[in-house]
Amino acid sequence: MSRPLIVAHRGAPRGGAAENTIRAFREAAAAGADGVEMDVRGTADGRVVVFHDAEAPAAGGKRVPVRALALEDLRDPGVEAVDRVPPLEEAIRALLGRTGVIVEVKEPGIEERVASILTSMKADTRLPWLLVASFHPEVLRGFSRRAPGIRTALVVAPDGPGFGGWLRGKRPLAAWRSSGAADLMPEQGLVTKALAAAVASGGGRVLPWTVNDPGEAGRLLAAGCAGIVTDRPGDLAAEVRSG
Repeated sequence: MSRPLIVAHRGAPRGGAAENTIRAFREAAAAGADGVEMDVRGTADGRVVVFHDAEAPAAGGKRVPVRALALEDLRDPGVEAVDRVPPLEEAIRALLGRTGVIVEVKEPGIEERVASILTSMKADTRLPWLLVASFHPEVLRGFSRRAPGIRTALVVAPDGPGFGGWLRGKRPLAAWRSSGAADLMPEQGLVTKALAAAVASGGGRVLPWTVNDPGEAGRLLAAGCAGIVTDRPGDLAAEVRSG
């Protein structure tokens, strides 16, 4: 079995670094992560930015949808460049040749832009490895039509309002098969040996999230997962590799 992938969730920031920033990604790579996971959304000026939440803080304590803001509205000029909200191409450029990347597309409608950025940068050949993931099967299908050479993964979670709720009535394996994705990224509690074996038999990998307990990491890897997504990449990399 090849060495399991230890992927830093949103860069797994430590100290003063903010999540989903170039500083966090670089720190994760230095801590021993095999890859970083980053979340992307679209902006009003047609950019793709690395940002998790659907809304961003605005004046007067309000929150505004990211899609209603321009890139510069999200970037604080008072902080160092490595701590600002980066556009996707800037984040990828900072990681070329350094570590693998999972780009999680948080919303439908930007998959063509994501595909254009990644293919124009030849990111799949200049990064150690690249995976484009999403909760939305239509995003993965649309992305694959535009960038068929880049591997995709379906993200799944237990049923819940607004969070994996589309999965209702559909088991993770069936959802993965119907999505056309190469790999599956389930919430850790959904993983069984049978699920991992079924995905592997279809040529895919299982990469559960967000795994922060060494014992749980061991269980998941023993069940056949190809790696884990974690907030503690340095600690878990040391645990997994020492075992």
